[in-house]
Amino acid sequence: MVKQELLDLMPKVEALIFDIDGVLVDASESYRLAVCEAVKFFIERELGWIVDAPPLTPDEVDMFKRAGGFNNDWDLTQAAALFLLFKSLKHGVKRVSSLKRLRPSLEEFLAEVSAEGGGLSNAEKIVVDNLELRQRRDLARLWKRRLLVQLAQEFYAGRKWCPRLFGFEPQYVDIDAGFLERERSLIDLSLLPKDMKFGILTGRAKRETILALERLGLLSLIPEDFWLTDDDPIRKPDPKALSVLMDKMGVLSAIYVGDTVDDLKMVNDYKANARPHDPVVWVCMTLTGPNGEKNRTFFLEQGADIIATDVNALLGYIKRVRERAKESSNGRGKSCEQSRAR
Repeated sequence: MVKQELLDLMPKVEALIFDIDGVLVDASESYRLAVCEAVKFFIERELGWIVDAPPLTPDEVDMFKRAGGFNNDWDLTQAAALFLLFKSLKHGVKRVSSLKRLRPSLEEFLAEVSAEGGGLSNAEKIVVDNLELRQRRDLARLWKRRLLVQLAQEFYAGRKWCPRLFGFEPQYVDIDAGFLERERSLIDLSLLPKDMKFGILTGRAKRETILALERLGLLSLIPEDFWLTDDDPIRKPDPKALSVLMDKMGVLSAIYVGDTVDDLKMVNDYKANARPHDPVVWVCMTLTGPNGEKNRTFFLEQGADIIATDVNALLGYIKRVRERAKESSNGRGKSCEQSRAR
């Protein structure tokens, strides 16, 4: 799907800016599982609860993503554990199967978080506002945020990659390569247009970005100056990140390729605040991220400029329209030469 007003502009777009997870890389078997396993490990080993059901499932991770503000998977890990602790403190229950039947449901909780603007800070505010003073003290003692992040990182990277990506040897999780080795490429490099610039705007940290681009074969194709990662001062999903990156790339028009509601909101916010002479950014939402094809209607309702089944569908379309525009231009040029000759 391409909006009507973009059809004539597509051959002239100067740049493509890519998210990584869900766009260039299928991370459904890496980050999502790392988050789920980290929460389970924490609940079972650190808190000593009875884990007779999964504390968090990959589908529930997707629910956090859809709520908005959970672009960072380490934040999501903390928020998922926070929610479970909240319910446990409210009801005095430490058996996971029983806890999951009690209210609020995750859907109810995330609806409230989303209404407040999404993200970890709003989740924490809602939890704290709904606990008594004694329960808040217990939460502060039990909610070990740094440990939760480290557990998720250890499950993701394993012994093989933890030192390179995060600068430490695993202390808790005894696995070799980590879930990152389950990631697979989603992009066909042969479809990349040769006359466009490419950038990266991702929630991954710089070290994770380097490794991902290295494994994709993109490291030499996208200059480091054209990346913005979670280590930069202005980062995704702040719409100012797009302004910074467009300036670095020296282009006046680009398509940002994303897969989650945060990606779409970032571009929409950029457009809403853009001045008349600012660079133009359109957004292409791919259906390879959380919830896949089920997101099509949602993305349409939220104002996506382009919707593609995957990044290759977009690249193939751009390649075709640029080739047709070039042929048309060459045809007009030959007609003019023939007219002058006559």
